[in-house]
Amino acid sequence: MKKSALVLLPLAAMLALSACSNNTYAEVVRFHTNQPMNRGTIAIVPADPSVANTLEFRTHGETVAVELRRLGFTTGLPADQTQYIAVVDITQTDATGAVTRPGATAGVGGNIVSVQAPIGRRPTVVTNRSTTLSVQIKRNSDGVMIWEGRASKEAETGTQGATTTAAVPVLAGALFGDFPGTPGVTTNVRL
Repeated sequence: MKKSALVLLPLAAMLALSACSNNTYAEVVRFHTNQPMNRGTIAIVPADPSVANTLEFRTHGETVAVELRRLGFTTGLPADQTQYIAVVDITQTDATGAVTRPGATAGVGGNIVSVQAPIGRRPTVVTNRSTTLSVQIKRNSDGVMIWEGRASKEAETGTQGATTTAAVPVLAGALFGDFPGTPGVTTNVRL
């Protein structure tokens, strides 16, 4: 009996570790010219103008505005009266793929599909949803982009963490946390 417990202990540890996921980190990458960036007035606009007046975009836009104000920018003015424009885009993707056997994991498009199967039961497929927040800051006078960045995180589909309401604030914090950041370097930021 003790021998079977010793065999099952490593299996239980592996299952516990597989339940841990990378959703406690955001993958962040930023690009800029490495020139000093003067703070000033900035307007938050969506990449898709058709969503500009939706409650959802206004909520997410305000989340980005809070981070920009923390960095010394002034928000709240109409776009034609600001020094900068921040173009915000939010995307979500779900992983799909076949699972061949219980306990297997397979990467699909950068997302993880895993199988969870309690002993004696059929496996259930768990998929992750990836949420990405992208922001481009342009000078309003000439439209030249001076900074851009992306932050992405994954959460199990169907959970609160997979919603944009939960994901966007933590992604905005990760994206602007080390502003302007090292250009061209992808980092994992703990959430």
